[in-house]
Formats: sequence, structure tokens, C-alpha cells
Amino acid sequence: MTLSEPMELINCVVIDDDELDRLAVETYLEQYPLVKLLGSFSNPVECLEITHTNNLDLLFLDIDMPYINGIDFLNSFKNPPLCIFITSYPEYAIEGFETRALDFLLKPLKPERFARSMARATEFLQIKNKAKLYDIHFAEDFLIIKESYDLIKIKVSDIIYLEALKDYTKVITPTKTYLTLSNLKNFFEKLPENRFLRIHRSFAVAISQIRKLEQNELLLDSLRLPVGKTFKNEISKVLLSMEY
Repeated sequence: MTLSEPMELINCVVIDDDELDRLAVETYLEQYPLVKLLGSFSNPVECLEITHTNNLDLLFLDIDMPYINGIDFLNSFKNPPLCIFITSYPEYAIEGFETRALDFLLKPLKPERFARSMARATEFLQIKNKAKLYDIHFAEDFLIIKESYDLIKIKVSDIIYLEALKDYTKVITPTKTYLTLSNLKNFFEKLPENRFLRIHRSFAVAISQIRKLEQNELLLDSLRLPVGKTFKNEISKVLLSMEY
């Protein structure tokens, strides 16, 4: 599977009660010609007609706002669009992720962090817009991945890491990246025990690939992956066990 095929326009809305923060998002979005900004609003009430009657793909949403907060607003959608929360309050992160938002950006927004979030959003929407479904079956030491009409057999031992993209999971091997219509939780229930370690809300790695933990990053042979705070203790335990 390739992720370089042409994409349709991404219909986007920005909702934030702080005008300067809205302008910051709008300015960053100007760098993405495929993004069509349908509107920018100070609260969800102003944009109910646009957000619920248009084919909305991507929503940049503040959490702490008047009338209705961002989390409650997102939950009001029957089929919610892809959402990236933006807020000044990190304590909202856990509740925000429980809504299955793609990402959570802290203010003030930083260009590099915004670009990473947009890369994930673009990739996910490109996947979603494809007509094919990428199914997966688990065997003892293999994954059988269906890509359209093709069946691909992958050794579990060849997997370097897994990356969650909402309802999808990317399987990264030394030679190719595969896409599966299965979430990361499902992978952990089916893969052999004690072979993989969750290191982040969006990442799990093959334990055999781990080399070193450095602050908020895990070093593999030729890669660096982010580490979530809640996963650090378990990673440290695994690294200690590997030394003996």
C-alpha cells in the first residue's frame, strides 16, 4: 500500500474562543493547499449549521469555551469528524483522548508540533478516503493482511513497531509499511504475549528492537519513537529485565 496517491480537499473548521489562537491555526493551515477552511468560529453555537450539514473532515477544537465545551460538542456528533483538540490546559488530555480525538495540542501552538499533527491527520484521511478495506487475520507467528484482493503474509518477528491511527493500525517492518483495519488494542489481544510493549497511546514496539530509553524517546536500532509518561515505568522494567 502506498500513501502518496492524490487526495481530495480536506474540509476543515476551527473553533476557539481566543481570536489570536484561531488566527494562529488559520495561518498554519495556509501551508496546506489541500485544506479548505469552511469557517473559523469563537464558539460551537455559531457554527452548528456548517459543522452538522457539511461534509466536515477535520475539526480544530478548543476545549474550554462558553456555552458548550469542546468535548461535549464533539460528542454531539453522530459521526464525528477527525478532531485535533487545542487547549491551554493539559489536565484535559485524558478526557480529550477518550473521545477518540486524533491529537491534543497545547497552547501556545508550535510549528513543528502542528506539522506532525497535520501529517497524521492527512495520512489518516487519505486512508479513510480509499474504497478498499484492509483486513487482518492473526496466525501463530504470522499476520495475514488483506489489501484489496491481495493476501500478504508477514512474520511477527519482522515487525519493528505498530502505530495507531484511530481505527486503523500501521504495521512497520524493515522493508514496508502495511495498513490494517484493526485498532491497537485488538493487536495486543491477538499477538503473542511478551513480544510487544506499549510505549505511547499511539505506539507499540517489538521488545527485541528496543535499545535505550532517553528522556521522552525510545531508541530502536535506527529510529526514535515518543514515550508516553504513563508508560515509562513499564518500559524501565522491561529494560532492566533485558540486562539480566
